[in-house]
Order: sequence, then structure tokens, then C-alpha cells
Amino acid sequence: MNAAAASFVPSREQSLPYRHPFGLRESTKPPPPKERSDSRSQAPCRFFQRGYCQRGETCLYSHAKGSIDENSIDDSLAQPSSTLAPEKIILTFSDALVHFEAGASITKVSLASDMSTVHISELPRVSTTEEFVLALLETHNLDTSKVIQVRVINDGKGLPQAFIKADDPEFAKSVGAKLGPQTAGIRTGTRPTAIPINTPVISDSSALRVDCKKVYCAWHKPYKTAWLNFGSGDIATRVSNKYKNKTYTIMGQSPVCNNPTRGVGRFNPTAWTLCLTEVPAQANEATITNSILSREDKPRNIELGKPSYDADVGTCSAKVQSLFTSIGPLEWWEFTPDTSGKRMKAGARFQDEDAARKAVQALNNSTLPFNPRAKLTVQLVHSAKFKVSALIYEAVQHQIKANIRRWKELHLHFVAYENSTPPKWYRVLKIEGDVAADVAEAKNTIAGIVAGKVARDGSSILWHPSLRGNGIIHEKFRQLQQQTGVLIIRDKTKSQLRLYGALNKCEEVETAISKILKDQKSETLNIDLDEKSFSWACHGGFKKIVDELGPNKVSFDIISSPKRIVVTGTAMDYDTALAMMNSKEVIWSKKTDTITQDCSVCWTEAENPIRTKCNHVYCLDCFENMCMTATTQGSEVRIRCAGDSDTCNTVLGLPELQEHLSSTAYDELLEKSFDSYVRLHPDTLKYCPSPDCNSVYRVTTVTKMHNCPRCLRLVCTKCHAQHGLVSCADYQDISTGGYAAYEKLKKEIGIKDCPKCKTPLEKTDGCNHMACRCGAHICWVCLDVFQKAGDCYDHMNIKHGGNGLVAEDRWQF
Repeated sequence: MNAAAASFVPSREQSLPYRHPFGLRESTKPPPPKERSDSRSQAPCRFFQRGYCQRGETCLYSHAKGSIDENSIDDSLAQPSSTLAPEKIILTFSDALVHFEAGASITKVSLASDMSTVHISELPRVSTTEEFVLALLETHNLDTSKVIQVRVINDGKGLPQAFIKADDPEFAKSVGAKLGPQTAGIRTGTRPTAIPINTPVISDSSALRVDCKKVYCAWHKPYKTAWLNFGSGDIATRVSNKYKNKTYTIMGQSPVCNNPTRGVGRFNPTAWTLCLTEVPAQANEATITNSILSREDKPRNIELGKPSYDADVGTCSAKVQSLFTSIGPLEWWEFTPDTSGKRMKAGARFQDEDAARKAVQALNNSTLPFNPRAKLTVQLVHSAKFKVSALIYEAVQHQIKANIRRWKELHLHFVAYENSTPPKWYRVLKIEGDVAADVAEAKNTIAGIVAGKVARDGSSILWHPSLRGNGIIHEKFRQLQQQTGVLIIRDKTKSQLRLYGALNKCEEVETAISKILKDQKSETLNIDLDEKSFSWACHGGFKKIVDELGPNKVSFDIISSPKRIVVTGTAMDYDTALAMMNSKEVIWSKKTDTITQDCSVCWTEAENPIRTKCNHVYCLDCFENMCMTATTQGSEVRIRCAGDSDTCNTVLGLPELQEHLSSTAYDELLEKSFDSYVRLHPDTLKYCPSPDCNSVYRVTTVTKMHNCPRCLRLVCTKCHAQHGLVSCADYQDISTGGYAAYEKLKKEIGIKDCPKCKTPLEKTDGCNHMACRCGAHICWVCLDVFQKAGDCYDHMNIKHGGNGLVAEDRWQF
């Protein structure tokens, strides 16, 4: 067992197995007394919520009163801490591996062209490890300092092979030169052979795709065969039928029963025999006798065979787990004994998706280590999980639930559960199944629903600048929400409103919003602040303006550049605020953002407040807006806390950003951070110039053609044009009109290009037959090409009525 698996304590998400694809059930073994330090004690017990929990005080889950969504699959009621982002992550964007760290900043971008991969086959059958492969390369004077990954594949069916990836584009060529295939394709002995291969760009983790790290596995429990003897054929037939229709079961399981057979002997008291297979290994004669409920059906004799294997439950679990850990490290392993089914079932989650896929390929239908006559079944599970606002989920859950029946038909499992850390502003949604395409389609359906509808008036997006603060219009929108039940979300970064609810209701709200905005008479005016004015505003000036004009007319924008006070009202309101700022007549006081529930951005009472680790409070949407604004600045993204009047400057770690942002916002933040990085490094990275293609490539100082992996078009990494095999100079000449001028000149003086070799030809006199040095015979009129001169003359006489010479000329010719 690896360290990660040994220390893992499964959360409720991972320990409610009864609805998993293999039908895992909860153990009937009484659990230990509840430990209050166990995170599961914070999650509500679904049985208690539904009326009664037979475990009582020994239950690991909370018996506090609450509610559970009965339409969801109760896979988890507390977000496992393992879903939070680590301090550093590597994601795939635009065919590049992007390394992120605290503040959503980027430390490194790796492209396939920066790396190389080599495949080595014919390795020794024994002792082939990663260390052995590296040592082999070093014995051939190959530098292994830039090797970033070594994978050894040894399935026992053939000679081991290895895949080596290096952060060096020339590494694979160097290995191939030293260990390449033998000449003429003939191998001598078992000498290792190296072949460079394409380097796939696959991230270690990505929040933007379906997760494929989890597998479920199952194997048959030990069973035995039993023979039941009867003196009457009618009784034997009756008992056989009752086993077949499951009237009689043994230890809760239905054995396979054949038709009765008769033995030899006319007066044999046990002549009729029933053979039962797949009888639980723990069953004995008394167990089988007691399973036959009717006294008239009791057998006269029972014989039992040996169990199919004798390994205990714990040993079986440990040996199967070792098969998985031999392929790759696990995040967790879960085995739940099932007393009613015929199969043992377990689940595992790998740290790497490639390992999970390899486990399915290598272990599915493989022989069990403790039962050579049985097979292990392994199934890859695809899942997608992301956070959405609890308000949004409440508004659209009826639209999501409308898809659940269809998802169940596709064997997809959906769950919605709360964040375990208060305040609970988010719901976590998860869709899971064994077919990746179905899971991806369901994920897209959910994503489309939770994206909402952008409010429009015809083709125009409905928005007003004052919506960046909590002014009069915002208050009217809140009243509109209460009246219609449609949720209105302000997207301050994109300057748009998103509506969530029934489609017909959303259309009604669009009309109402349009009317509210048209009736709005006030203006939105900005007062830009220099360093001295900003300090004045922080130390009581802004509060004085709010007291004078009212909180609905003034907002404080400290994340813009320059920082500003925003006045939404009349010109007189603006003049009043400006005069107060210019007078600087204010009693200096404590900074207003030290008040417990004041937002560090808008300086008003925080709406849906969240608190950072540095103890500063934000409105939920102000925090998101602050993060997104950081991606539009002229410097590299590094999100810092704006608390203490924008002087805190604590860099916000990735786990904290993920905790306080929805999945959509978190993913968008990282993507925009990458876009900003590309924009600020034009001498290093460029986007492919093809329309709708966002693949990136590495800029070079010499002409080099890059084959875009998405649109498959050649791009010059020096001049960034798609000029194919034409040189940069020729393309520049063509693109600036030089080529067009040249073609025009040729036409004016009568120069034509040979259709075969493109050599320019000029006809000064003579007939219309032209002979090029490439051997082509050309008709000058239509530029048809012939292999012989005679064929060309025949063509000219038939198609053009002659060779182009007048009568006198013909005689001279």
C-alpha cells in the first residue's frame, strides 16, 4: 500500500457505494463509535433525514435536522478536501502545459515542441525498472538530466518497454541515434531498440475536462457446490422450482439450481438429486436445510463440495489493491463487503488518468491472484464535478432534474451537495458514468443550464454602468427577482446580466429590465483618484460622501486603474462629491474596511460575504470581479488581497481562489491568466493565425514551419504567416503587392509560364508551338501541353484553325 492510500480516510462521497455501477452496498458490520473529529460527523445522515437510522448513536454521520434532495443520488453531502486545488497545478490550454502557482500566476509554459519522447523496446525481461532505463541511457553517454518522465510497461506477455519524455526537443533523436533500429530492419538478439515518437501534451490535472481517474472492480466471492438428495421426484422438482424462482435462498443469495436427476436403484431412498452451484462458501448443511422452509421439502441427505478458494475477505481486498498500486499511486482505495451479492466490489482513484486507463487495459478479465479459475472485472468511471452558486442552483434545479430520467437510462449518476465549509454559498454538482461521451454530454448540458441567459433587448445587451455598485437600479432588480422568481446575476467583468429561471419568465424579466434601464435618468460619472485623494477617501472621505449623497449613489472602486469614486446620479450629485473631495475637509478616522462585514472592494456591507485567510471580507461577486480584473492589467497576473485599502497585498493561493469562486469562474480565471501571459510575451508565444484556432506555438528567430495540431496548417514561427513552402521574403513580396505587379508586367509584355515547370517563356515571332527546356511542347494560345511537336501541331490545326502563321509565312517556314 502506498503512503497516499494508507493515510486516506474516505469521505461520504467515497463511502456511499450502494448506487455505484457495480451495485456496491454499505456494510452491515456495526461501525465504531462516532468520532467527532471525523469529517463525516459534519455530513447529515440520509436515513435519519428520512425518518429512522437503525445505527442510532453509532452512526458516523450527523443526526441534526435538515433536508436532503430526494431527487439526487446521495453520493456525497460534504465536499471532500481532496477536491481543492493544490498549491501548484499543471493544466492544458491551447495545446500547452501551463504551470500555475499562487495568485493564478504562471511560472512556465511547455509545448510539445519543447519536449521529445522516445520509445525503447526489447528491454530485459527481469530487473527492468525506471532506474535501470536511466542507467542504460547513461552507459551510452546520454545526458538524462532533462528527463522528466520514465514509464516502464511490463505486462508479462512480452519483453518490457519504456517511454521516456525529456524537456529537450533533441533528446529523442540522440537516443534514437545510439539505440536506433538495426540496419535493414533486422534485429540481433534482444538489443534494446529506440524510436522517437510524438510527444502528447497531457496535463497532470485539468478542471476543464471530464475526470477519468476512478475505477470500479469486482470479483466473485468464494462459493461451493451442494448436492441435495430426495426420495421423490415430485419433491425434488418442487424444490428445484422454488430455488429457481428465488422462493428459497441461501444466506440471502440465490444459487444456480439444475433440474433433478435420478440415480440407479429401484428402491433407492436418495435416488433424486438436485445440484446447487454458486452456494456461499460459508454455507453448511444446517444453513442449507434451514433455507428450505417447508418441512415436506426437506432433503434426506446433503453433500457439500470444497470452496472455490479459501482466502478471507481482507486478504482478497489487499491483493486486489496491490494489483492497482503496482500500476500507479492511488489517491484512495475503498472496499465495502457485501453480504447479499455474489461478487466482491471495490473502488479506487488513481493520481494519474493514464494509470487508471492502464489498469483497465491490464487488469480487466485478468486472473485473480487467489483464484486462478476466476476473473477480475475492472471498469473505468468518468466523472465531471464543478461548483455553482447555491442561488443559481436553486433557480435552475428544476431544469437539471428534467434530465435525470434520461441520464439514468444512460447509467449516469447525478448528485448535488453542499459545500462542507460555511458559509455555504455554493453547491457541488457531479455527473458520473462509464461512457465518457455520455458524461461529457451531460456535463455540457449542466454547464449550459447553469450559464443562464444573457439579458438582451433584441441584439443589444442590457447593462448600465451603475450596476457595478449597489445603487437604485440594483435595488429595483432585487424587487423584480422577488416578484418573478427569476435570479438576476450581475457579471461586472463582461458588463452583462445573466438570468436564471424558466424561459418564459426570463423573457418577461428581460422586458422589465429594458424598461427600468430606459427610465433611468441618472448618469454614471467617475472621479479618478491620485495617491493623495485615495488616501483621503480611505481615511473617512468616502464615508462622508456616502453620508451626504446616500449609499445608493456612490461606490468605491479600488481595483481599477486609476482608483476612482463612482457617482450614479445627477450632475449636481457629481459636483457635490467633487467639491467635498477637493476641500479635503474631513475628520480623519479609522479605515472603513476594518468594519467586520464591509467589503474590501466596494466598501459597503458585504453581500454573500466571504473571508480570506488574511481576514478580509468581500462580497462574493466583488471578489470574483477583483480576480477577473487582474487578468486585464498590463502586468502578469498575480492576484492579491485588496484589504486594508489595497495595502494588504497578500497573494491568494490556488486553494483559496478555488474555494471562493465557482467552477466556471475559477476555470475562466486560469484561462484568462494564460491569455494575459501570451499577450504579454509576444516574443515567446503566439496564437495560431487561423480563424477560430487558439493553439499556441513557440516563436523562433529563424524560419521554421510549425504544423498546428488543431487546424493542421503550417505556420512560420518567424514571420507568423501561413505561407506554406514559400520563403518569408517571397511571401512578403507577394503580400505587399510585388507579385501582382510582376504578373501584370508579364501580361503586358507577353510572358507566360510553362505549365509544366513554371519557367517564364517569351514568344518573339514564329508559330504558336513553343518548346520548353523541360521537354514540354506547348500550344501558346491555350497552354495545353504535349509530349511531341506533331501532337501540338495537330491540336492547333483542329482547335485553333492553324498554327498562327499567315500564308506567306507558311511558305517561308
